Formats: sequence, structure tokens, C-alpha cells
Amino acid sequence: MKTLNNYLAIDEDKQWILSQDQLTHLSEGVIETLFSLGNGTLGTRGTSGYESDITQPECEGTYINGSYIRETIEYDESAYGFAQFNNKMMQAFNTKAIEISSENEVFKPHSIGKRHVNLHQASYHEVLQLHSDSGKEIKLHITRFVCQHQQNMMINHYQIEAVNFSGKLQITSSIRGSDSTSQNSNDPRIGNLSMIDKLHCLESLSTPEYAFLLHQLSDPKSLMIAATSHQFEQKNKHIKISSNSKNVLTEQFEVELTDNKVTFSKYSLYLCPQTLTSNNQQQNAPVDEQALITQAREELLCAKNLGYQENLQLHQQLMNDFWQDSDVIIEGHDQHQLAIRLNMLHLTMSAGKDGQRNIAAKGLTGPGYDGHYFWDSEIYIIPYFIYTQPDVAKSLLSYRFNSLAKAKSRATEMGHEQGALFPWRTISGEECSSFFPAGTAQYHINAAIAYAVRQYFKASDDWQFIWDEGAELVIETARLWPSLGHFNKNNSNRFCIDTVTGPDEYTALVNNNYYTNSMAKIHLSFAIELINKLSVNNEIRCNLLLTKLNLSIEELNIWKEIAERMYLPHQAEQNISPQDDSFLDKKPWDFIGTPKDKYPLLLNFHPLVIYRHQVLKQADVILANFLQDDEVDIRLKRNNLAFYEPITTHDSTLSACTHSLAYSETGNHQAAFDYFDDTVLTDLNNLHNNSHYGVHTAAMSGSWMCITQGFAGLRIRDNYASFQPNLPKQWQGLRFKLKLLGCQVELTLSRGQITYQLLSGKQFSLKHYQQDYLLTELEPTLHIAIDED
Repeated sequence: MKTLNNYLAIDEDKQWILSQDQLTHLSEGVIETLFSLGNGTLGTRGTSGYESDITQPECEGTYINGSYIRETIEYDESAYGFAQFNNKMMQAFNTKAIEISSENEVFKPHSIGKRHVNLHQASYHEVLQLHSDSGKEIKLHITRFVCQHQQNMMINHYQIEAVNFSGKLQITSSIRGSDSTSQNSNDPRIGNLSMIDKLHCLESLSTPEYAFLLHQLSDPKSLMIAATSHQFEQKNKHIKISSNSKNVLTEQFEVELTDNKVTFSKYSLYLCPQTLTSNNQQQNAPVDEQALITQAREELLCAKNLGYQENLQLHQQLMNDFWQDSDVIIEGHDQHQLAIRLNMLHLTMSAGKDGQRNIAAKGLTGPGYDGHYFWDSEIYIIPYFIYTQPDVAKSLLSYRFNSLAKAKSRATEMGHEQGALFPWRTISGEECSSFFPAGTAQYHINAAIAYAVRQYFKASDDWQFIWDEGAELVIETARLWPSLGHFNKNNSNRFCIDTVTGPDEYTALVNNNYYTNSMAKIHLSFAIELINKLSVNNEIRCNLLLTKLNLSIEELNIWKEIAERMYLPHQAEQNISPQDDSFLDKKPWDFIGTPKDKYPLLLNFHPLVIYRHQVLKQADVILANFLQDDEVDIRLKRNNLAFYEPITTHDSTLSACTHSLAYSETGNHQAAFDYFDDTVLTDLNNLHNNSHYGVHTAAMSGSWMCITQGFAGLRIRDNYASFQPNLPKQWQGLRFKLKLLGCQVELTLSRGQITYQLLSGKQFSLKHYQQDYLLTELEPTLHIAIDED
């Protein structure tokens, strides 16, 4: 057994198992996060399935992606254009825990139980030894999964073994609200999703068939139903119903031990208006309460008719399909193997898959950031889905398209006559950032969305998406840039963008942030290129689209001029790219004099103190250089790395993966590996000491990018893929699959050789370093010898 840290271990014979050796107060919240399960709509933390003092969770939570309550943001000093409302992801009722008794004696744990998660099956497992005051003993096995085949359903399966007695058991099962989850109000990364004080019980019911609580939240449109149904293998009697408050419904069953065993399943269903949304139903359309109750009952009975084993089989088949396409195999490093699988699993369990919901920064694993969506989705997360589950990537982009109307309204509110301005943080599509210097000022989110469309289109050649949604999304977001900047006569009439914030949130409200300007240039250039491609593809349809959007040749010419004359700061003496107009003039931060306990800086220094120094929270210019690809000279990239890396705190979990990618690209493979190590273990080792509030989905996807775009050197060109592989010395081998250019290919990298194999598709063009190759159905495999450094 190889220990990873103080509470997690790898079973070396089962590299799909993440297991818990022991629980401590300090580690419980992190374990609950890591053991979370979900399916993109519904997620639940990995808390115990048995209710007792010993198994009391640090942070209980079951969450519904895309469902939220809307609260007024209170400002003592407000101003025009400030965000007015916050969205909080729906925290649903807890339906997981049960309690077992015999002859009015409650069974309690001897000690902390054994828990593990099977990553391949996306299932939670727990074993508890329980005893009563009179000495009766039972062993409880719990299996939990959030159904991949039914987006609103979670199933808990219980097996009870009586060790030293026979007779009857009483099983108490409940639906109950969760307590507050916020622990540090001074930390902006933490959210409080508790809704206890906002719930109004409309109806409750318990029958032998099923039970439910139906609540209305503070928003009249926000209804939530939590419903459960139990299925026993033994004969049982539904003997007691009690509801001691508007937020708790308790049921009790009496069941006879058969061969000293009791086995049953608890089906938990969660519904609210947002989970009912489809392409044929408007998101804000009123939902009839009785219809919600009826649907809950029907879906529960349908699941029960299938039974536990068939539901488990359907769930496992979809997980098998997922891993068949998405698994990354790392040979020679057990810790990295487990971590990358954990990361990929949480990504697919957190991402919305219906175009109506996105992926939160903390996934569906905790209350962090109130469950908000950020630019993380487009720059860090969508690349993973583009090459493994392109339909999910398209769905995440469709979410942006479906909130385009709100983005256009926000642009108007912010003084722009045309275009769309997407919110920095949101669920509903409205701006929810109350701190505009590090929120609304990050206009680069528009470019991030367009960049993701560009990458998806290059990899998929999905013209239907471009015609239906992608082109309009790119065009409307591009329209914002002309009114955001100006041609500056004091700067050789170059186009300048003032008073914005780039990715580095330790530098705010600056002129000519290099990242923002460079991404605006890429955005406008791509918009023009895309329109030209649309015209070639179908000129009549293209003209109809341009007419619909009222896009003129004059406007396109302005975009072209802006892109050509975009000001990208450059300092010739050092041959580096200044982060903005004033960054190089600032006083350097005193890193030597700053104790380790003063990091992250955002929790220990006023923003103004940080803003007036040369110090970075995360990669800014370095990220821009990576996204610029071959448009920037490699020497400039190396110089920028040498300048910015020493003054970057990496207080953001988005930073390490960018530096790994940059070092891979510039040839420093050891540094690339070290930053990958920090990225892939962000949550598994709780490197930022805040994983108890949820995983870091961007870092998780970033770890995959480090492997594919870093170590394998993947880049998408016009009609071919380019690779520059370099296997880390610490590994013995690497294997993964990619979906791109209408094909699926597998790369196998070992010491001294790489193999490219065409798994599906007619032919695949690739460039290995400077050499061109073609994989075909007749010759699908290519072996190339690699010189070791």
C-alpha cells in the first residue's frame, strides 16, 4: 500500500479505487469533496450514509446544477451598473442518511467506517460496524451512485448483516434540509448555499409507495421537490411517519431479518423547474406544482420497476463508455494515474449536458463560489471535452448561446451600443460579481467564449453548430471591442483598451492589459475569418445571417483595422511583453519578506496594497502567449516566462497548469513536469487548503491539457493535428485517445517510441515534429522512434 498523504491511499492492485484509511477532523471536509458523485445535473458530497455523531459531516450538500435562487446584493454604497442580484446554486435536501434500531435501541458505530470511491464505476462505498447498548452488532454496507442514465436520480443501496442476533429491525429514513455551509465570510472563494431560511413548505406526503417534500423558495418561480422511495428485498411494514418541521420528513420501516440480513435500496429524486427545461420549454415558464409531484412519482416508480441491479448496470455501462473514450493511462507513477482519473471523473460528473447549464468552478462538489460559472469553462475546461466528449463541449457553448440575450442587455447597460457582454460569474446569465474590479472589468471573458468556439470548430468541423449558434455567438461578442477601446493618437494611432482587468486579479483596472488586447485581436481576426468561411460554404445563407444580425461591410472593415492595429505592449530592451502600460513601473513585491502564512495574498492584504506592486496571482502574459500559439516568437515566450514566473504567487489554481504548458512549449521539461505535479494533485493533496469547499474543475481539466497539449504537444492546424511529444522521465509510458477532425486516434508514448493509431474515421493527417504522416483505414498504425533527451 503506497500512502499519498495522511488520509488517502492507493490500492496498487486496484488503481481505480480511492480509499480512506482514517478520518480526522481536519481531513473530513476534503474527503467529502473527493468522494462526491454527480452526473452534470445532480451532485452530492461524499458524506456518510449513516446518521450518527461519529459520522456527522463537515459539509453536507446535494446540488442541482443550473438551478438557483436569486438574491439581492446589498451595497452600502452602490453605483450605476453594479450587479444587482446574486445567483446561488440550489442546495437540495439530504436524502442519504438512515438510522437503524432494534427494540428501541439505536445502533451506533464502533468507530469511523471504511469508505472508498470506485472511479471506474463512479460509485461510493462504505462499511460500518454498528452496535447497540445491549450488545447487538450489525455490519452495514452502503453503495451509492448518482445515475448517469437518469439525470435527477440518486440511489443508495444498503445491506445489513446481523452478527449476533435475529428478529426485527427498525429503519428510519428521512428527507431533511442542510445547515449552513459557509465557514469564513472573509474568503471570497467560499459560498453559503444553505436555504433553510428561504424555504416555504407547500406540501409533504408519505405513503408506503413514496414520500416527498415540496418547497417554494424566496423566488416564487423556484420550486423544489425532494422525493424518495424504498425497495426492500424482505417483507417490511411502513409503520411511522413524522414531520417535526417544515424541512424534515421522517419515515420508519420495520423489517424481519432473513438469514440474518436485510437488503434495500433508497431511490432519491430531485426536481425543480430548471431540471425540466428542454428545447421545447422556456426556462422561465411556470411549472404546475401538481405536475412536478406527478413527474416525481412516475420517475421514482419507473426506477423501482427497473430495480437496483438494472439501474446499476445501466449506470455502469455509461461509465464504461466514458472511460473507453476518455481514460489516460500513465505507467510508472501510481499517484499521477489515480489523480488524473479522479480529475477526469469529476469533470464529466460536473458538466451540464443539455445546453441549459454549464460547469461550475467547484463542480457539483461543494458550496464554493456559490456554484457560479466563470471563464474557466471556455479556456480551461472545454478543451478537455472537445477532444474526449465533443457533444459536451458543444452543450457548454450552447449554454452561452442560450444566455446571449442577457449578455446583450448587459452590454447596453454598460454603455455599449452594440454587441454582448457576458457576465464574469453567473448561473442564470446575469452578472453576479459584486466586486467589479475583479469581475465585470474582466472583459476578456468575451474573447474566451469566442476562442472556445474557434477551438471546437477547428477540431470538430461542426458546421451545423456554427450556423445555428456559433457564428452569432462570435459576432455578437466581437461587436463589443470597438466601443471598449479607441485608436490612440498618442500611441501611433494604435488601438488601445483602457481600464480593464486581465486574468491576473492582483492587477486591476489597467490600460492595455496584454492578455485582453491579444485575445481581442484573436477574437476579431477569427470573426472575420469565420464570416469568410461561411460565405464560401453557403453564400446565400451567410448573407441571410449577416442581414439578420445587421452586420455591414463597414463594421467588418472596422474589425479588421482594429485587429491589425491592436496595441500589444512590448519592451524592447528586455524583449518582454509588459502586462499593461504601468506594470513595469510598479514597485516589486517583497517576496522574501512575506511569510508563507500570508498567502494567498488576497486573504491578508487590502486589494490596493496588492494592486500597486509587481506581483501576479496567476499567469497573464504567459497564458496569452500559450493561446497565441505560433503567432508569437519562441524567444519572446521564454523571456516572458523568465520575467513573470518569479513574481507569480500561483495563489490561483489556474496558474500552475498554464506554466506547465508554457514550459513544455519552450523546452524546459523538468519545470513542465513540476508544475503538472502541482496541477494534477491540486485537490487530491489539497494543495491550496480549500478543497473542502469543492474541487477545482479548471485545474482538473488543466492537468489533462498538460498531458495532451504539453507533454504530447498537441496543436490543431488547418485539417491536421501537430504533435511534439516528450515523455516525462518520471514515467514509463503514456496512452490516451483523442476525437478530432472526424476521427478517433490513440497515442501510445513509451521510452524511445510513439505509436499513432487510427481507431475510427477514414484518414487522419498529422505532423510529428516537422514530418507529415497520414493514417488510413488500410494503414491505421504508425510507429516512430524518439530520441531520448
